[in-house]
Amino acid sequence: MSKEKWDRNRSFLSPGELEIVINENPVSLQASRRKKDIITSAICKVTSKCEFMLTDDVQIYIEWWIHEQDRYESDSSADVDNIIKPILDAISGPDGILIDDCQVQAVDCRWLDFFNAEQKINIRIKMLDHDGWLLKDGLFFVHMWNGLCYPTWMDEENPENTLSIVEQMERMLMLRDERLKQKGDYYLARGLMPVQRIFHISRIKGFPVFKIEEIKEKIRAMLKN
Repeated sequence: MSKEKWDRNRSFLSPGELEIVINENPVSLQASRRKKDIITSAICKVTSKCEFMLTDDVQIYIEWWIHEQDRYESDSSADVDNIIKPILDAISGPDGILIDDCQVQAVDCRWLDFFNAEQKINIRIKMLDHDGWLLKDGLFFVHMWNGLCYPTWMDEENPENTLSIVEQMERMLMLRDERLKQKGDYYLARGLMPVQRIFHISRIKGFPVFKIEEIKEKIRAMLKN
């Protein structure tokens, strides 16, 4: 079953882009919680059905389709620069498809003339690494030290695979830290780190997090059973 899920989502994400379309008016950063919840709910109806979580950096393209008269002759529509954050918040977290909006490298946001009286939002997400994703089911974070965490996936059928990945990430980060102490050059030491980007623990709210020794003990216990 896991292999089928991996293959299905790998095929879906192979173009490196995905699109979310919602038929709602965007809201500004200053909008009420009730209005923001409408947008969040509409986006989460789509993202919560996704079986994957993007774990690397992305670029976001937002198109807001709105009738020109509503845009020019009304004070009810939000400013373009103010609609970005509520959308990024809605696509982030356990029910979204991003871990946190710190993954967003760039945002392009624009409004486009729409002859329909109803508004809609088109959100296009471009993956900077086509392999930068994991299945939501089994996703967890390993808290190494100093607040640094790596996302990985629990292979219930072959937990020894997960243990190997966790131990390898630990070794690589230890080597990075040693090189950083010796040379003091982050980018030189960066080459020793895993390809998977790292997250600060403050950025992974709502996700399962295990300390490095805790998860190794947990997996070893699974292997004994």
